[in-house]
Amino acid sequence: MKLFDFSRPALRALMLGAAALVVTSTAFAHAHLASSEPAANAEAVAPTTVTIHFTEPLEPAFSKITLADASGQAAAPAASEVDRLDARVMRLPLPQLSAGRYAVHWIAVATDGHRTQGDFAFNVK
Repeated sequence: MKLFDFSRPALRALMLGAAALVVTSTAFAHAHLASSEPAANAEAVAPTTVTIHFTEPLEPAFSKITLADASGQAAAPAASEVDRLDARVMRLPLPQLSAGRYAVHWIAVATDGHRTQGDFAFNVK
């Protein structure tokens, strides 16, 4: 007595269905923060940029980084940009920062349209 009796076409359909599930689960991935410079809660000597590395390529038109000082005021007048050679990297050029705590807020829209966002802070010595 056979427990499962799959014909070749049924087995082929089952394998194709499993493969489709794997492909669609990776196609709808969200862009999550992988690392940043400066790192969260780092003590840094006045950085010239905030650089964030994401797990997925970003859609430049909808992704951004902002920086605020300890009083909540915008601390970086320039706009952030997604790297043209590696769309998983986004940078915000910084003016000369004085000592204090700074808050980074990021919004990342992956090329598949999924949006993620987050915050972290760092201190300038």
